[in-house]
Amino acid sequence: MATRRTKSTIATGSQPRQLPGPACEECRKRKLRCDRQRPTCSTCAEAGVVCDINTNRLARGPKKGDLKALRNRVMALERRLSLETTASQVAEDWSLLGHDHTDAQPAHELSLSPLSTSPGAGFVRHPSPCQSSPPSWNEESRVQVTPVSPASFDPYGFSTYRFPPATPQQPRCNLVDDLMRADLDQIYFDRVHPNVPIFNQSKYFARSRRHPMSGTVPGHMLCLQYAMWTLATALSSQFEELGKLLYKETRDMLEAFEANDQDTGSVPIEQVQAWLLLSFYELARCNHRRAWTTAGRTFRLVQLARLYEVDGPEYPPEGEDPVSTEERRRTFWIAYGLDRLICIRNRCPSTLSEESIYTRLPSHEIPFQSGHPIPSCFLSEAIAPSDRCILPSLAEFAVLATVCGRALSHAMSSRAYSGGSMEFWARHKWVEAMLSRVIDGVTASNPMASAVTDPIVFFTLMMAHSTTIYTCEVLESLGMDSQYQPTMMECQNRAIHAASEVARHAKAHEHIGYFKAHTFLPWAISMAASRLMRQPSQMMDVLRPLTPPGSFQFECQSKYGLNGSLSSCMDALRKMQSFNNIARDQLSLLEPQEFGLTGL
Repeated sequence: MATRRTKSTIATGSQPRQLPGPACEECRKRKLRCDRQRPTCSTCAEAGVVCDINTNRLARGPKKGDLKALRNRVMALERRLSLETTASQVAEDWSLLGHDHTDAQPAHELSLSPLSTSPGAGFVRHPSPCQSSPPSWNEESRVQVTPVSPASFDPYGFSTYRFPPATPQQPRCNLVDDLMRADLDQIYFDRVHPNVPIFNQSKYFARSRRHPMSGTVPGHMLCLQYAMWTLATALSSQFEELGKLLYKETRDMLEAFEANDQDTGSVPIEQVQAWLLLSFYELARCNHRRAWTTAGRTFRLVQLARLYEVDGPEYPPEGEDPVSTEERRRTFWIAYGLDRLICIRNRCPSTLSEESIYTRLPSHEIPFQSGHPIPSCFLSEAIAPSDRCILPSLAEFAVLATVCGRALSHAMSSRAYSGGSMEFWARHKWVEAMLSRVIDGVTASNPMASAVTDPIVFFTLMMAHSTTIYTCEVLESLGMDSQYQPTMMECQNRAIHAASEVARHAKAHEHIGYFKAHTFLPWAISMAASRLMRQPSQMMDVLRPLTPPGSFQFECQSKYGLNGSLSSCMDALRKMQSFNNIARDQLSLLEPQEFGLTGL
């Protein structure tokens, strides 16, 4: 058989095995050798079918971009393999030191399945990367084990305590390659910057080119860079697992930077900004207590850096350009707004004092990004009773944050002192007037079409309506006498109307994607949902006179009633709970009430 095959090969060696020209489709389908006769081959002629030849076939080989994607996957797998190898080495080192294997957790499990410890209960899995986690320097000791001499062990257990190591300010491993860096930068300025507009993009990218990711990057700038990437991963499903690693690295670097600080000179603005961005990440991805603590640390750094007096007599510092000064202003106002939002949610006093502010409100975005920011007015001028000009979107948010702080102070004062006094009603009327002023100003300068596409304007409007609901709750908590019932009913009507507006805007928010939503948007929506769950029949009686016949809102209420507005709020919270812990926490409080309302 082999001899015959060889003879056949020799006999036909002078002729090519593959005939010139393409085979017809019929021969390809039947897997026959086509003789390439034209206009019809012998096989098609015998079968009596049309001999069809396709001359526009796709080129063989991988498609464009496949090889690059494969290379990127190989790089990612190699990086993960290196982390797993490090983890196995850590486990081996711990076993050599006489520790039980259950006391050490591999580093790759720390990054993919975050853990926390509880006394006497071993390790417990949590869905969040930092719920009840031990100090970050202790995490580092688990990943990088330093040689320990036998003399360091003692019967009193002092060897188990690990002091914060004086680690270098560079990350322990290169987690972000050039391609991922470009993606994370793009995600940050697409999704984070609209709600936290601190940085000038041109300045940021110029600084990135001037200081590439190498050992020459200053420590505070490297911390800020990693904090920006960490917050970007919180708004991306693609880099969700990477975000857990980046968060640990960022927090470790920040704490190491502060441990090595000599407590001399001014506080680097990048250090304040890094902690501020990390606070937003922890609010979205970590437990609330840790986020609140980190935010408090940020506010103290804001005070230490004296950002509340950027436009004071001693500012700007010598040689500082206008863009850097504007970034300082924006850093302060973002921190100021975060302080008010956290405190009104927790019903606790604020940290940053309004009376000591000597920093102008943020300028308009376009002049700031072009490198020529136009100084805005002061906060005291913006909230003055006289008519004010159109403020930038971030300045409107700062004014609203001030109103939220005043509403919170009003509520706390009413509990400490008897309600119903002249001072109480003066404060209450001022808050209501300012809320109406903010809502009218935002809606006049930003129609709904542009408000939906500008997240900070959208959030300002939603928070204004939610604060209206909050002021109504302040009145209801005091149990006013019958003489104040007309005022109470008027306030309740405004609260119900505000709740319906929040529900309508929440429905419209689906069109821009929840990844662009502000971190505290779920709290604003939950305030409306809670109000809509109270006395549904009374709510509809109040809403009908407030809704003009023939409008879209009137048709929705006629068709769906109150359940439609409530469903819009609850659906929005459920869609955001996968990447926002505030939404998850508020849902856990509202869903039992919703089930009781619907009878489920």
